Amino acid sequence: MSLSVCRIPAKNFKQTSIHKRHMRIAHISDIHANYGSDFNNQTFEKAAKLLNGFEADLIFISGDLTTDGLLREYEFASEKLAMIDGKKAIVPGNHDEKNLGYKLFPEFFGNTDFIRCEGNLTVVGLATSEPDKDDGRLGRNRHRLITRGIEKKKDFTLIGFHHHLVPIPNSGREHNIIEDAGETLDIILRNDVPLVLMGHRHVPYAVKIHNTLLVNAGTFSCNRTRAHFGNTFNIIDFKNNTIIVTVINVEKGKQEKMVKYNPHDGYYINRYYDEKKRID
Repeated sequence: MSLSVCRIPAKNFKQTSIHKRHMRIAHISDIHANYGSDFNNQTFEKAAKLLNGFEADLIFISGDLTTDGLLREYEFASEKLAMIDGKKAIVPGNHDEKNLGYKLFPEFFGNTDFIRCEGNLTVVGLATSEPDKDDGRLGRNRHRLITRGIEKKKDFTLIGFHHHLVPIPNSGREHNIIEDAGETLDIILRNDVPLVLMGHRHVPYAVKIHNTLLVNAGTFSCNRTRAHFGNTFNIIDFKNNTIIVTVINVEKGKQEKMVKYNPHDGYYINRYYDEKKRID
């Protein structure tokens, strides 16, 4: 695959500054709504109440709204998501594509791939999932969609999908990184896309590579949590050219600012690796 078609010349593109107004995005993932043991309704309702209190401008949901992609699960997920206030941008996960679930997703939640503009923010949502497979990939057409989103030339570009681009610590033996992760990462890094949102592994995490912050959300309401991470979601604030990622623990109601990153001047604190540093 030639990457030249997906790169925008530097003279035509520059991620300059984030919208001057304070903007807040909630990043949630892996709800796994079903009528079996996967879904914790009490946790969901508590998480939804906490989330609504943050009054986010946009809620980005990075997949696995259901467990088996069944019609009754889609109906249930739609009913539960109505409890969350605000605009939503939703992409499917691998569980949502099971059992012909890929045909149901557009009926309930809209296009699986999209470009949306919210003020001076461009949101590119992509489906990495494929029917009845746990693996994921993007492919050339979605790589072109990334390029089209960048070409909107808004102050800030956010790209989101379900599967992860890099291995996620504390999530067990590695599998299911998208098949074309290398090509995807290259396109994103070459164009200085500041923020990528992902899910799938049920643990929160963030790391900066080159000029891009990769952020993973934990599971919002699934019982399949890992060790002591519990159910979590992310609050991402954009203010004064700076991104601040806060992880919300649903059970404890605890907030921890984990990452501060200014893509304009490169300032970066990551408390996943330096717990002693404080983020104001």
